[in-house]
Amino acid sequence: MQRIELLASLSRGSNSLLDLGCDHAYVLIEAIKKYDVKRGIASDISSGPLKMAKENIIKSNLDDKIDVIQSDGFTNINLDFDTCIIAGMGGLLIKDIIDKGLNKLNNKKLILEPNNKQYELRKYLNQNGFKIIDEYSLFDQQKYYEVIVVIKDKQDLNEFELKYGPYLLLKREEDFLKYYKDKYNFLNNIYNDITDPIERNNKKELLNDYKAILEDNYGEKIHFKHN
Repeated sequence: MQRIELLASLSRGSNSLLDLGCDHAYVLIEAIKKYDVKRGIASDISSGPLKMAKENIIKSNLDDKIDVIQSDGFTNINLDFDTCIIAGMGGLLIKDIIDKGLNKLNNKKLILEPNNKQYELRKYLNQNGFKIIDEYSLFDQQKYYEVIVVIKDKQDLNEFELKYGPYLLLKREEDFLKYYKDKYNFLNNIYNDITDPIERNNKKELLNDYKAILEDNYGEKIHFKHN
């Protein structure tokens, strides 16, 4: 899967990679085998996924390099790590996991892949001393994903940047544009059928946002600069 490959590649060179909600440990296995990650920590809140993860780790002959820990977020994580992946769950859950583990996140890189509520997650990060250093967009098996890479640092983003992603807006990746073209076309097709004035106004604002994204015409809406 392209998503797994992307997540693994973003951990390149890490000394110790923690994957919270590791599922079957595919990302950790890929990261160690292909991207020069030295060690891994596979963690999940449930024993079932961890059992599958451990089986895959053994099959890959990496049981000497990947520790398996059952944990609710960062609660039971006492081993050192320099990079953490939190992927495949809702943005609000990722926010809660980070918020409860703030004391363990100084000098760490976080690779986040929320499957919804990206705005709410970016807003939390922006308000709590995290800096977005890169973002990626991709379709994998016909599902759209956004990946957000952050470190502990200050950053000041406005509402438009929080909604649509500062680096996504700058990079204008093909899948990012396709996603918003599809959203624009769908909303534009149903707009005239909307009768509620409040909903109609809200949808009009979204259409204007999507149009600005597609036409690369949002310079006045952002103040973020690549650095």
